[in-house]
Amino acid sequence: MSRRTKILSLTLMAWMATVAQAEVKSGLQVGDYVDAFDVKDCSSGLSKGKTLCYR
Repeated sequence: MSRRTKILSLTLMAWMATVAQAEVKSGLQVGDYVDAFDVKDCSSGLSKGKTLCYR
């Protein structure tokens, strides 16, 4: 293995280790705004079968 290949390999491994340790955040974070969303009421109440909007 040439010196250039070794240096390139070490650099790539160091970069991959850095990326692998990055913090992953998915979904809503604390303080994020939640958009309105529609749901279908499956209860046995007065709005059974209707679409409801939650905000």
